[in-house]
Amino acid sequence: MTEHWIHCGAVVVGDGRQVLTDVGILVRDGRIASLEPWAAVEPGASPVIDHSRHTVCPGFIDLHVHLLFTSDVDHAITRGAVEEGTPSQLALTGARNAVECLLGGITTVRDCGDTAFITLDIRDAIEARQIPGPRILAAGPPVTTTGGHLHWCGNAADSHDELRKATRASCARGVDLIKVMASGGNMTHGSNPRLPQFSESELETVVAEAHRLGRRVAAHALNTAAIQRATVAGVDTLEHCIPHAVNGQLELPDSLIFDIVERQTWVVLTMAGLARRLLPEFEDEAHTTQDPAKQNEYSVARNMSDTGSIVGDHEWARRLRDAGARMALASDAGVRFTPFRRFDLSLRAGMVALQISAATAIALATGCAAQAAGIDDQVGYVKAGYRADLVVLDELLNDTSTAVGNVVEVWRDGAPVVRNGAILGWDDGVNGLD
Repeated sequence: MTEHWIHCGAVVVGDGRQVLTDVGILVRDGRIASLEPWAAVEPGASPVIDHSRHTVCPGFIDLHVHLLFTSDVDHAITRGAVEEGTPSQLALTGARNAVECLLGGITTVRDCGDTAFITLDIRDAIEARQIPGPRILAAGPPVTTTGGHLHWCGNAADSHDELRKATRASCARGVDLIKVMASGGNMTHGSNPRLPQFSESELETVVAEAHRLGRRVAAHALNTAAIQRATVAGVDTLEHCIPHAVNGQLELPDSLIFDIVERQTWVVLTMAGLARRLLPEFEDEAHTTQDPAKQNEYSVARNMSDTGSIVGDHEWARRLRDAGARMALASDAGVRFTPFRRFDLSLRAGMVALQISAATAIALATGCAAQAAGIDDQVGYVKAGYRADLVVLDELLNDTSTAVGNVVEVWRDGAPVVRNGAILGWDDGVNGLD
């Protein structure tokens, strides 16, 4: 048996409640055994790890990443790397990006689209402790239409029978969830993000087969009609959920908000590079920097923005949240301008877009994310009985903080695996403290 106390200056539990201060976390055999006021703790023979000047929160859960993607400055470059890369090259890219996730405090990810099921091998290698990385829930190649969004990942289906077969085949390969492209997307030229790709009944076919086989369904949706169809079809999570009308304007009817709330469909807000670049601090930098790359990123973000500001672009998301919609924050890491390690920027973008505190944003990326993924009985909270997946931040957060600070340490299953920006010896990190 291994047992130790962590003396925390502050703790964000992950349930959206107040930040706790001066708390002790008892970790025993990889799980959280107790959470107590530090004044009541009598460590005795158990070693104490001092984080009394830091904040401890649950390991971040990024519900939307693409581990095989390269975060390049242009969609065509990333697509080319996927289409032209050999399986071994893509596996190396995915393994590297998994390490980047861990360095950014992410202890669990959902990979929402790969090719050739390569991410499943990375998932299994991490679980076998062969390589470092976060826990992975893998979707495999996304279900799409011929010529549709991410069709180049290799899983097109164009009829009810083909959709059943594609869903069954993915489940037979061992995926953890099904990803379906309810609309076109910006990353695939010609796929039309302003219109749905599947009918409501076709999406119902995917949902029925996936649920029969014990998998949840995540639906990429970049327009109002696709969101409506996916919601009625019974998908579990709406990815991006950006309500563009055919004319490109943002349009989220009250009736659709009612349906999303009534059906308890999860909305996964992906705060990718374009949203990050619209943060006030990056806008200020863009006006003063002499770096053409940073100027270009800001220019692209402004051109893609619906309103010219991150707050204006997400008025619909605040309406959804105010109405009681279940919501989680994610990054879409792997797409342009969105490196995996900087999950803190996606949290910051969520704070500004939704006008919430750092602790609330953390809850949307931990406890809420765990619920959306169906793993909230294991991870997502700093509570007794949960896996001791933890992130140590250098800021002492309170209920009004608007920045999460830097990652000092990352724990997986009760042992530190990252410290001060470096991966610890993987065996040491898993088997005990060094």
